Amino acid sequence: MHMDQNPCSETQECDPCSPPGDLHGCVPLGQAGVAGQCGSDVTTAPTTDEGTTTTTTADDTESTSVTTTIDPDTATTTISDTDTTTGPPPSCDEPDGTFGETCTGNTPFCVGGECMRCSSDDPLTTCGGSLVCAPNGACVECTTEEDGACTVDSPYCDPITNTCMPCSEHEHCGPAACNLFTGACVGGMVVTAGAGQQYPTLAAAVAAVNAGGGGTIIVATGSYDEEVIIGGGAIIAFLADEGAAVTWQRTQGVGAPQLRVTGGATVLMDEMDLRNNDSAVDPALRVDGASLWVDRGVIAQNDGIAVRTEASAEVVLRNCFIGGEVDLPALNNTMGSSMTIRYSTIGGGTGNSNGILCDAGSDVTVSDSIILTRGGLPEVDCAMLTAEHTAANTVLVGTDNIEVMGTMTGWFTSYNTGDFHLSVSGQPVFQGVAQWNDGDPLVDIDGMARSGADGTPEYAGADFIP
Repeated sequence: MHMDQNPCSETQECDPCSPPGDLHGCVPLGQAGVAGQCGSDVTTAPTTDEGTTTTTTADDTESTSVTTTIDPDTATTTISDTDTTTGPPPSCDEPDGTFGETCTGNTPFCVGGECMRCSSDDPLTTCGGSLVCAPNGACVECTTEEDGACTVDSPYCDPITNTCMPCSEHEHCGPAACNLFTGACVGGMVVTAGAGQQYPTLAAAVAAVNAGGGGTIIVATGSYDEEVIIGGGAIIAFLADEGAAVTWQRTQGVGAPQLRVTGGATVLMDEMDLRNNDSAVDPALRVDGASLWVDRGVIAQNDGIAVRTEASAEVVLRNCFIGGEVDLPALNNTMGSSMTIRYSTIGGGTGNSNGILCDAGSDVTVSDSIILTRGGLPEVDCAMLTAEHTAANTVLVGTDNIEVMGTMTGWFTSYNTGDFHLSVSGQPVFQGVAQWNDGDPLVDIDGMARSGADGTPEYAGADFIP
């Protein structure tokens, strides 16, 4: 400890920062530290003519400069910190403008012996070829503002990786739809359908885009009562306009589906409600030798089957409510066809009805869904079934499926009308049955954001409860 009496010589002064017993704390005049600002890793430079002492604190990872200013007249002390964590740019010895050798990452150019960020304002730091300059200074394949390098097959620029990727949401393609089967944006025209739109009916809009091999139809709010057939290899998308309530029914004319997809065509639907088909022998959706992807759709209260596949068809139902009728299956998968059902709720009718019925050569893959029936037949009658994280009346073949036994219509808002939003009593029955994994839908049937975290337990079915 320092004593009150000064033991130092005339050429020394007492240093309050010196360790006890170290030369009695005596240091040459002008080199003493300031009480309260001491530390074992502090070095002190001599006081300048202006009365400023600079001390530097350092560790293995960063450097902080502390400047102490002593006013000779008032003996007050001012401390300022300057963060120098980033340090100088890395050094390099290649010719100016050399890219990607010693210098990489966010400082990929060697200029004047230092690694520099990219900049389109300087030819020495301009990204070459098809690369573009990202805001962080790296040369990348694309940015959200500059995606010219992205191809038809990989049209979407991932803002995290700055690489071109296949689309996986319709929003990735601007006004057009994403072909979710291939990851390419749907080509052709983008038109609107409905009252006051470019085309008054769905059939008229289909005829217009079909002339060019396909396109995207933005459907306005309304009730559409018509039959549409799409074939000839066309790729056509029906997307409900933002906030639109779209109902597609079939109550007039000779019995037929609302939509038939055939002849190698591909149809994508988003936020469409198909109901009130008054033909008991025709499904609401018929897919034969073609492909159909339905997102956030409702197919219920039709007198016939909701969806029937034939002739090696391919159908994906994601975030959908599917309701069946008396003595009929809600979904009928036949003739070597394939169905994929993800985060959907399927409610079979009464009598001799199934939720899903398949023939011997057709397969069904189900995940994170609810499949029930009120009839006397099994909820699923498919020999080629794979299911996981799915709730059903019985335990389905597969992984982590659960049995809920008899169907209680009170589990849902309105079972008979196909409104399978979970009620207060239904929520605990289906909570934690599903498991969200990478590649699963980011939202539910209402656009509510799902967890988005790999491996997170969730509610089974199309209705997510936050």
